[in-house]
Amino acid sequence: MTAIVLVFIFFCLILIGVPIAVALGGSALATSLLLSPLPPAIIGQKIFGNLEHLTLMAVPFFFFASALMESGGLVKRLIALSNSLVGHWRGGLGITTVLTCVFFAALSGSSPATVAAVGRIMYPALLNAGYSTRYALGALTTAGSIGILIPPSIPMLIYAFVTETSVTRLFLAGVVPGIIYAAGMVVAARFLALKEDIAPQERMSWPGRGQALLNAGPALMLPLMIIVGIYGFPDFSIGGLEVSGGALFTPTEAAVLATFLAFLIGWLVYRELTVRTAIQRVIDTAPSVGMIFFITTNALFFAFFITQLGIPQWVTETLVALDMPLWMFLLMINILLVIVGFFLEGVPTILMFVPVLFPAAREMGIDPVHFAIIVIVNIELGLVTPPVGLNLFVGSAISNQPATVVLRGTLPWMVVTVAVLILVTYVPGISLWLPNYVFGD
Repeated sequence: MTAIVLVFIFFCLILIGVPIAVALGGSALATSLLLSPLPPAIIGQKIFGNLEHLTLMAVPFFFFASALMESGGLVKRLIALSNSLVGHWRGGLGITTVLTCVFFAALSGSSPATVAAVGRIMYPALLNAGYSTRYALGALTTAGSIGILIPPSIPMLIYAFVTETSVTRLFLAGVVPGIIYAAGMVVAARFLALKEDIAPQERMSWPGRGQALLNAGPALMLPLMIIVGIYGFPDFSIGGLEVSGGALFTPTEAAVLATFLAFLIGWLVYRELTVRTAIQRVIDTAPSVGMIFFITTNALFFAFFITQLGIPQWVTETLVALDMPLWMFLLMINILLVIVGFFLEGVPTILMFVPVLFPAAREMGIDPVHFAIIVIVNIELGLVTPPVGLNLFVGSAISNQPATVVLRGTLPWMVVTVAVLILVTYVPGISLWLPNYVFGD
C-alpha cells in the first residue's frame, strides 16, 4: 500500500510540472508523513547526511575545471592540435571534432559541457568548411556524449557513491569502451563526409604540427596528471635510489588539482583568463552544481525510502525467480534504461534505478564495474534522444537550430552508440580487462 501511494504521488507531481528533483523528495516526504513509516528526525538526518560524502565533492570541481578550460584557451588549442593531425583527411574536420571531444572528455567529466565547449568553436568551423548543418550537429552532440565514458566521469562518480564501487576501477573500465566508441565515431565521421563529398583540407607541415603540439602541451598535461595521480606509477629504482610507486591522490583531490591547474594554465600560460573572468565562470557554473546536489539529495532520500519499503529486495527476488538466462536479463535492463533515458537525465537515472537494479544484477552474477559501463552507455544514448536529451538542447543552443533538426542530425551517428552498447553489454571483457589487469584480478 505504501509503495502504491509513493508511486501515485510521484507521478502526480510530475504530471503537474513539478521538477524531477522536487517530485522525488516530495513524494517520499509526503508518503512518509501520511503513512508514518519513518520518524521525522530520521528524514532530516538522511536528507542532510546524503551530501556528506567525499566522492561527491569531486563533482563541482570537475564542473569548474571544465568552465575554466573553455575560457582559458585550452579547448581552442586542443582543436588546433587535432586538426593539424587529421584535418587533411577526407572528413578531417569531422574527425577533428571527435578527437577534440575525446581530449576534452578526459578533462571535464561531463557530456553537455563537452558539447558546449567544443561546439562553440567547431560548429561554425564545420559550416564554413562546407559541412551540412545536420552533419555538424550530429558530430558534436553524439561524439560529445563520450564525455561521460572516458574518465573522469561525473555519472561514474555518482554510481560509485550509490553502489560503493571503487572509483578508480570505474574510471579504468571506461577507457577501452571509450576508445572503441571514439574509433566508431571516427569511422562514421569519414563515411558521412564521403556521402557529402567534402573536399579535404590542405595537409599541415610537420613543423606546423610540432607547433600545435607545443601549444597544446600544457592542456594535454591535465589528463596526464589526473591519470598518473589517481592510478600512480610502478616501483622503480635509479642507481641506489628506490622509489615506491602507487597513487598520489584520490579522484576528488584530482578534481581540485585539475581546477587549480586549469586556472593557472589559462591565466599564466595562455594568458586568456583573468581572475575576474575565472570568478565569473565559477559563479555561472554554480547553479548547475547546485542542481546536481539538489537532485542527488532528493533522489538518495527517495532511494533510501524505497529500500526501507523492501522494493529492491522484491525486484531482485522476482527477477531471480523468473529464472531467465543472463542474456535476456541484460536485454531487459537495456530496454528499461533506454525507455528511462527518454524522460530522465543521467544523474536521476543512476540515483533512482541503480539502487533497485543493482542488487538484482549482483544476484545474477554481473560484475558491478561491468554493470556500471552498461548504465553509462545507456545514459549516453539518452543524452541524444528526445524529449529530454540534454545534448540535443545544448546543440540547439549553440546552433540556434530547433531540437528536431539536431535530432535528425544525430540519427546516423546513433548507430555507433547502439553498437557500442551491444558490445559492452555482451562482452564484459571490454570493460573489465583494464581494471583487472591493473589491479591484478
